[in-house]
Amino acid sequence: MFRARRYRISLVFAAIFVLLVLHFSRSHSHDQSAILQAPPPPVDHHTPPFPDPKVKDTDTSNNGEATSGPPALEQPGQHQPPPFTGPDDSSAVSIEHPSIPNNAPSQVHEVGGAKPQTGAQTQSTHDEVDDVTTSIPHWKPMPERHPISPESLIKLPTGPSKALPQLQAKLKDESSSDKMQRLQQLDTIKSAFLHAWNGYKISAMGHDEVRPLRGGYKDTFNGWGATLVDALDTLWIMDLKEEFSMAVDYVKKIDFTTSTKKEIPVFETAIRYLGGMLGAYDISGHKYDVLLDKSIELADVLMGAFDTPNRMPTLYYKWSPEYASELRRGDFKAVLAELGSLSMEFTRLAQLTKQDKYYDAIARITNELEKYQDSTKLPGLWPLNLDASGCRRVPGISREPAAAGQPVRGSAYEINSTSSAVPLHARQIHEGAEPAHYGADHSETEPLESIDTRTPPPKQDCSAGLNNQLSGMDKFGLGALGDSTYEYLPKEYMLLGGNNDQYLTMYQKAMDTVREQLVYQPMLKNNRDVRFLATVTMTKDLDANPPGRTIFSYEGTHLTCFAGGMFAIGAKLFGIEKDLKLGSQLTDGCVWAYEATKSGIMPEAFQLVPCKKGEPCEWDEDAYYMAMDPYADKRPISHSKRFADPEKGNWHVVATPESTPSAKEDGTEKSAATEGRHVGTAAGAGALSHEEFVTGKILNDRLPPGMTGISARKYLLRPEAIESVFIMFRLTGDPIWREKGWKMFQAVDKATKTELANSAISDVTVDEPRPVDSMESFWLAETLKYFYLLFSDSSLVSLDEYVLNTEAHPFKRPVY
Repeated sequence: MFRARRYRISLVFAAIFVLLVLHFSRSHSHDQSAILQAPPPPVDHHTPPFPDPKVKDTDTSNNGEATSGPPALEQPGQHQPPPFTGPDDSSAVSIEHPSIPNNAPSQVHEVGGAKPQTGAQTQSTHDEVDDVTTSIPHWKPMPERHPISPESLIKLPTGPSKALPQLQAKLKDESSSDKMQRLQQLDTIKSAFLHAWNGYKISAMGHDEVRPLRGGYKDTFNGWGATLVDALDTLWIMDLKEEFSMAVDYVKKIDFTTSTKKEIPVFETAIRYLGGMLGAYDISGHKYDVLLDKSIELADVLMGAFDTPNRMPTLYYKWSPEYASELRRGDFKAVLAELGSLSMEFTRLAQLTKQDKYYDAIARITNELEKYQDSTKLPGLWPLNLDASGCRRVPGISREPAAAGQPVRGSAYEINSTSSAVPLHARQIHEGAEPAHYGADHSETEPLESIDTRTPPPKQDCSAGLNNQLSGMDKFGLGALGDSTYEYLPKEYMLLGGNNDQYLTMYQKAMDTVREQLVYQPMLKNNRDVRFLATVTMTKDLDANPPGRTIFSYEGTHLTCFAGGMFAIGAKLFGIEKDLKLGSQLTDGCVWAYEATKSGIMPEAFQLVPCKKGEPCEWDEDAYYMAMDPYADKRPISHSKRFADPEKGNWHVVATPESTPSAKEDGTEKSAATEGRHVGTAAGAGALSHEEFVTGKILNDRLPPGMTGISARKYLLRPEAIESVFIMFRLTGDPIWREKGWKMFQAVDKATKTELANSAISDVTVDEPRPVDSMESFWLAETLKYFYLLFSDSSLVSLDEYVLNTEAHPFKRPVY
C-alpha cells in the first residue's frame, strides 16, 4: 500500500515538473522572439581574438568610461555555439573567416554603448543600457493629440524639375598604366571593406556594432542591426550582390515596432536606418520592395515623435504604448543637427510613396528655421542648441500659421498635475551638450507663468516656434551639433529638383555669415594656403547694458571637414564661383591635418593660431609661442638651462608610445606644462621661462607645427575628410585629390586594422596608436564607401544622378 502511494506521489511530481518545463520553455521562446524579429547572430566555431595586451580591457567609446569588464575565457568543455546559417534555415551562408587564434576568449555580447555622430553627425553619450523585461511591448498606432487636417498638409512641390547645373567634371582619358594602378587601389579598398564586413558577420550579425578587438557586439541604436542596414548600399556599390541579397533577407526579419531600448533617437534612426533602406532601394533599381515596405514601417513609428503642439519633434521618442499615448512637446534643448537633418529621408519617402504626410513633418521644421534665421544672436546661423518646445515666443517674429498649417484641435497644451507627460530630461544628451538650467534670465522672452524642464505647466501655450536657450548663452558653428543642418540645405534643394527656393535662400544667408565670421586662415609653418572654421560663443543680449561677450574659438575638428565638399557643391549648384576655391582650401586644411601627425591621421579636435584677415599669413614663431603661453609676462623669469633648444624654423615633434607613459586611453591628457609640473632639465629648478614652458608643451603634447593644442587625440573612423576629398575630385577632375586620398587610406588602414575588423584609435599623435574597441556603422556606410568612390569610375553613383544624405546613402535625384 505504501509502495503504491509512493508511485502515485512520484507520478504527480513528474507531471508537475513536465508542466513547468513546458511553461517556461514557451515563455522563454516568446520573449526572445519579441526582442528582435531576426535570426540570431551567426557565430563562428572560432572565438574572437585576444585583445592587444597593451590595450586596457575597457571600452572607451563612451567618452572614456568603461562599459564592460574583461571578457571571460572559454573553459574546457564549455558549450560551443552552433554553426551559422542564413536568414532562412534551409540555406547556409558561406562566410570568409579571418585568421583567429584558437586560444581566444569567448563571445562577448553587450547591450549599450554610444555613437559619436554622427555624425556629419552629433555624438551621442546615450548609455542605452535598459532593463530587458520578460514582456517586451510593441509600438502600435495611437490617436494623435495634435493632428493636422488633410487640407492643411504641406504638400510636396509639384511640377517638372528645374534644369540644375551639372556638378561632375568631365575626366581626362587615363593611360592603361594609370587605370591598372587605380583598379589595384579599388581592389585594396574593397578588401578592407570585406575584412570589416566579415568580422561583423562572424561576431555581430543582426546587431548594431561589432567589437573589433574582443569580438561580440553591442546594440547602441535600438538593436535593429545598424551596421547591417547602414552598409546595404555599400554592398551593392562594391558589386557584392550575394552579400546584399543575404543582408536584405535579414532586413525582412527586423521588427521596428519593438526594442529593448525605451527611447528611439530620431535623428540617428532616420539617417542610418531609414536612409540606409531608402538608399539601398534607390541604388538597386527599386527591385527589392521589402526595403520600401520596411522604410514605411519605421517611418510610421517615428511620425509619433512629431505629435506636439508646434509639430517640432521630440528627438528621443518614447515609443511604447504606455508613453506614446501621452502628451509631449518639442525639446527645450534640441540639438540643431538632430532637428534640422530629417528633411532628406522623409522627403525621399514622400516621393516614393506619394504620401504628403512625411514631407509635411519636415517642412514645418524648415519653416520654423527660416523664420528664426534672421533673429538669432548671429543672424544667418542658428544656435547649436535650440528651444524647440514652443512654450516661448521670439519678439518680432510673426507666428501666422498659414505656411505651416493649423492643428485641428487648436494650439493650447493643457495638462493637469496628475498627468504623466514624457519628462524632457529623462533622456541622455549629446557630447558637448549640458542640461539647461531654466528660470535664470527671462529678459528676452514674453512673461510666462512658469518654466518647468520636465512637464508642461497647466494651460501653457506651446504652439510657438524656435527660440534660443533660456541660459542666454548661444554657440554657433558648422561642426558637432550643427553640421548636417547646413549640409542638407543644398542637398534638399537638389532632391526637390530645385522646386523649393526656400532652401536656396537659407543656404545663401547662412554661408554669407560663415564666410564673414567663421572662415579663417591658420598660421602654418610652410605657409600652406588652407582654411578652417571657427566657432563663436555669444553670451546674454548684445544690446543690453552691459553688453554680452563674443568669444571666438579657432579650432580644427574632423566633423567640420564636410564643409569643403558642401561649399564646392554650393559653388556649382548656385553659381557662387568663389566658393569652389574656398571648398578646396577647407578640404586641403583637413588633408594638412592628416599629414601633420605621426600616424598620418587627423585628430578629432585641435587648436590653431588665426592670421588677420586681409593681411599676409606668414609663419611667426614668436607669435606661435605667445599663443601657447599668453601669460608669460606674469610668470617669474627662470635663469635655468633651457629644456630644449630646437633650431627655430626647423623643429618637429618625434614621439613614440614608449616616450609617453602618461598618455590616457582616451587621448585627452594634459601637458606637463599645463599641469604645472616641471619638465626636462628644468625640473626642480624653479619657474620655467617662456621658451622652456612652450618647448615642454610642444614635446609633451606632441604638437605638430601650427597646432597650439590638441583637445581630442582620437580617431573614430570618421568619414568627413575623405568625403570632401571625394567631392573635390568629382567636381574638379584634378588627380591630386586621388593622390591625397590614397595616402589618407593607407594611414587609416594601417592604424585601425584588427584581426577581426577595424577599430577606433585613442591617440593619432604617436607611431603606434592604441585601438579602442569600437567600430561605428559609418565605417562601412561612409568612410570606406567614399574611399571606394574616389577611385571608381565617375559614372558610379554620379553626383548628377544621386544626392547623398549625411550617412552617404544615395537618393535618386528627379530626372530633368
